[in-house]
Amino acid sequence: MYNFTKVILFSLLLSISLPIFAQDTIPEPKADQSLHHLFANIFTGGYYGFHSQKPNSGFEISTALIGYQFKKSDKLKFTLIYDVTHTTSNIHVLDTAGNNLPVSFVKGSEYTAFLKMAELKWTFTKHLSFSAGQLLNEQYLTVQDKFWGHRYVLTTMQELYRMANPADFGMRIEYKNKETFAISLGANNGNGPFYHQDSLSVIEYTSNLEIYLIDHLLLKAYTALTPATFETTNNLKTSFSGFIAYQQKSYKIGIEYSYTNHPSFLSTEFSGVSAFVSVDINSKINLFTRYDYVDNSPIVKYGNMALLGIQYQPEKNLFLSLNYRYWLPNQVHQLYFNIGAKF
Repeated sequence: MYNFTKVILFSLLLSISLPIFAQDTIPEPKADQSLHHLFANIFTGGYYGFHSQKPNSGFEISTALIGYQFKKSDKLKFTLIYDVTHTTSNIHVLDTAGNNLPVSFVKGSEYTAFLKMAELKWTFTKHLSFSAGQLLNEQYLTVQDKFWGHRYVLTTMQELYRMANPADFGMRIEYKNKETFAISLGANNGNGPFYHQDSLSVIEYTSNLEIYLIDHLLLKAYTALTPATFETTNNLKTSFSGFIAYQQKSYKIGIEYSYTNHPSFLSTEFSGVSAFVSVDINSKINLFTRYDYVDNSPIVKYGNMALLGIQYQPEKNLFLSLNYRYWLPNQVHQLYFNIGAKF
């Protein structure tokens, strides 16, 4: 009986001592300041055209994107994005008179995954940051695209008519004060996300200015310059993009202008203007309209596009839109049903 009592007392003492010992010897886990974020976009839909152009109806996916962001701290952030798009094009072979010659080739997939963004961003002071890698183009993609807010329906003018590359390999330094203005200076290859640096090794230099001094009003100006060389027949390539946006709680208005002289060092120029209005009827329904005018681009020599649509948002990350588009000078009428999912 005596031995049994000793066992009971020892067991009680051990049960009390172990938690205390554990608290003293096992350190509490430290709070992890890092943040991992995985995101994806799927933009799809169908269309019907009231014209004889073929095909005049069908289904499509305009965007299938997946991305990952690792925020090590408030000062260090890494972003990686893969997108799917049409990276191949038709091949045209001309004779000395400029006539098309028959050619056989494999066109490739209409949906090719490509590296859209691979950015290392280091904010080394309160307002100064440094970025390197494959960076999104500040000419239209970092501001106009977000402000337009209906990318799942249609990309902004400069991307739609391929007036600029969506991203490029390079480096950028930025000063940003969220209450006043932001300014950045950058250098990149100038060849876009699908190619390495060309044999000429010509660097494109960029600058971007955003002004927030007036409440609800944003002013933005972007310039890019690629020096002329003997190999480029002394054509200095210059680009300019301007954007004005005004936003209130239930509506927003935006106007952008783009001009490029000597694109690809050719003796020509691209220009265009786009204006849009978006109005929230309630928390789920939004009306929007847009007008584009293009005077020469890689896609069209001259054209106008008018768009009128309604958006319904049944869930937080799901967007549905029925919209009508009218294209000139081809007089093409189209009715689209677009679906956008972001998660």
